[in-house]
Amino acid sequence: MKEMTSNQRRVFIDAAQLFDAYRAVFRKNRSYRGGMHWKKSKGREYLFRTRDRNGYGRSLGPRSPETEKTLAEFRRSKAAAKDRLDGLKARLTEQARFCRAALIQRVPRVVTAILRVLDNHRMLGKNVMVAGTNALYAYEAAAGVFLDRPVLATGDMDILWDVRTKLTLTEDGGIREAGLLGMLKKADRSFEPLRAGDFRAVNRDGFRVDLIKPDPARIQVKDPRRMGDDGDLAAAEIRNLQWLLSAPKFSQIVIGDDGYPAPITVPDPRAYALHKLWISRQPDRNPMKKKRDREQALTTARLTVNYLPAHPFEESALRMFPKAVVTKEKETLCDADAPPGL
Repeated sequence: MKEMTSNQRRVFIDAAQLFDAYRAVFRKNRSYRGGMHWKKSKGREYLFRTRDRNGYGRSLGPRSPETEKTLAEFRRSKAAAKDRLDGLKARLTEQARFCRAALIQRVPRVVTAILRVLDNHRMLGKNVMVAGTNALYAYEAAAGVFLDRPVLATGDMDILWDVRTKLTLTEDGGIREAGLLGMLKKADRSFEPLRAGDFRAVNRDGFRVDLIKPDPARIQVKDPRRMGDDGDLAAAEIRNLQWLLSAPKFSQIVIGDDGYPAPITVPDPRAYALHKLWISRQPDRNPMKKKRDREQALTTARLTVNYLPAHPFEESALRMFPKAVVTKEKETLCDADAPPGL
């Protein structure tokens, strides 16, 4: 691990704070989506508030000094929000250059583009989180360090879906029907399912996005596997992913390789490390991936112990795992592997 310099930390903090301000204004700006106009019905004019491109909305009452004031205030606030959003966009573009100059851009831009789309639709951290190798970007950013590139190298992104939470998709751009695939296409229109009904989408550069979920707790239970219609990705059901979903969420700002920030939500680093250790011992795991799983687990453990003191490795922090799993992984760690303090 290589620690950030003081200048890199300063640039990173500035970018994260600027992006937080942008997200707040972006969400305020979205509250003005649609419009407000006069609509005539039976010889009278009514103020009508539309909410989407299809013109759906509701009447706010007949024309009067009060509704005229409402319309004027709506137009003023909408214009002010747009001006502020445009200003923050320009500042983010400038800050992206500083991020690239400071060499803190880390995450593949296709990943950060997907993360921003998921966040815009209020799904990130609520319905989905990022699992797999890309979660390491969150931990290193929070710690203010850079991990070696080999441990981060990957050509895919795992999106872990929590089917226990209510899924609310907007009609924006047909997202309700297209589901996750529709959101991936907003980030990169070249994404297509690998096969019809598959859990994986691939873009023109060969980057893969996998939709995964825990297998049902009971055989007779049928959890949903698609967020959208039949053309959407069908989540792959993988055993014991509920351990990660039951762990506390860990949210962080990361910087894409284009210099632009993005939010990311991943499992608690302690749960991630233990889950990776457990995976590395499974007999049906690809032998070539087992060593990498263990390396990522121990790297995350070292980073957490050394740089994230608010996340101590205590049994209470791993209560979402069966006690036998925790005990077994403790036994498999030799003194040479385990970082001091683990």
